[in-house]
Amino acid sequence: MSAPVHTPDARRFHGLDGLRGVCALAIAFFHAADLFHKGPILQHAYLAVDMFFLLSGFVIALSWEDRLARGTGLADFLRARGRRLLPVFLLGAGVDLAIFLAMAQAGLYPGYGWALVWIIVPITTLLMLPAFTAPDGSYAPAMLNVTWSLLVEWLVNIAYAMGLFRLRCSALAALATGCWALMAVSGYYTQKGWCVGFIFFQLGVLRGAAGFLMGVVIFRLHTSGTFRRLPVMAPEILVMLWLAIAAVPALTATPTFDWVAVMLLSPPLMILLLRAEHRAPAWFGGLGALSYPLYVIHPGFILLAQKTPLFGLDRGPNPLRALAVEAVCIAAACAIAQWTARRRPALAAFQRATA
Repeated sequence: MSAPVHTPDARRFHGLDGLRGVCALAIAFFHAADLFHKGPILQHAYLAVDMFFLLSGFVIALSWEDRLARGTGLADFLRARGRRLLPVFLLGAGVDLAIFLAMAQAGLYPGYGWALVWIIVPITTLLMLPAFTAPDGSYAPAMLNVTWSLLVEWLVNIAYAMGLFRLRCSALAALATGCWALMAVSGYYTQKGWCVGFIFFQLGVLRGAAGFLMGVVIFRLHTSGTFRRLPVMAPEILVMLWLAIAAVPALTATPTFDWVAVMLLSPPLMILLLRAEHRAPAWFGGLGALSYPLYVIHPGFILLAQKTPLFGLDRGPNPLRALAVEAVCIAAACAIAQWTARRRPALAAFQRATA
C-alpha cells in the first residue's frame, strides 16, 4: 500500500517539512559521528544549516510578507516569533545545560573554572551566543555549535522585518548571490570551505543572510507561478538526493563542493519539492514537527554519550549503541513536539485575544 498523500494547503508545505526533518536528522548524526566510528559520517551534513536558512526565508515570507506590507510592526513580528520558537528553544537548551553542568560537576570539563561553567556558558547558551572559545577549543560547549545558526536566523529575521521585505526580487537575489560569493571566497581563503561560517560569526551572518534572502526569492517566484512548467518528481527521491549530498565523502575541506551544493543544488531541490507538493506524503509533516526540537535537544545527549559511561561509548565507538543515543534524541524531540502541539490551541487563542 502506498503512503497517504496529503491534501495541499496554501499555508503548509509537507514536502518542505520532510526536507527540514531530514536535515535535522542529518545534523544529529553528524554531531554523533565519533560514536559510530572515528571520523565523520554524513560528512557534508553541515550544509543542512544552509538549507534551514533557505527554508526559513520561504516560510517567513509565506507567513509575514503580506502582513508586513500592510503595516505590521517589528515588535509584533518579534513577539509572534518568540512565542513560536523560544519555548522549544528554552526547553531544549535547559536540558542541554543541565547535562553540561552535571558533567562539569563530575570533573569532565577540566580547566573551565566555576565562572565559565556557572555563568558564562549558561548565559551565552540561553542568549545563543557562540562568540568565545572554551579551554578545550569548543564553541558553545553545551550545544555543539548549534546556537550560532539560531542567532543568525533571528538577526536575519529582524533585518527582513525592518525593511528587506520591501526590496524587489532582483535586489534580494543580488544580495543573496553577493553574500554567497563572499562565503565562497572565504572558504577558499581559509581552506575550511563552508564550515568557516560558525568559526567567524560575521561570515555566519553572510551565510544565513544569503540562504534566507534566496528563500524569500523562491517564495515570490513560487507564488507568481514561475515553476509551473517544471517536472514533477517524487518528493521521497528529492529528499534522498539531499541526503546523497550530505553523504559525499571528504578527506579534507571541500570549498568547491560546498558552494556548488549550497548555491547550485540546494535551491533547485527546494523548488522541485514545491512543484511536487501535491505528491508529498502526509508523514513528511511529522518530520517537520520533529526538526526544531531535535536540533536543539540532541547536543546534550550526544555530549553525555561522548564523555560518560552511561551508553558505554566513552571507551570507543559502537554503531548499535550510537543508534540507541540517536533514538533517545529522537524520543526527546518527539516529547517536545507533542508538548508544543498540545499548547498550540491555547497559544492561538491567546494570540487572537491580544491581536
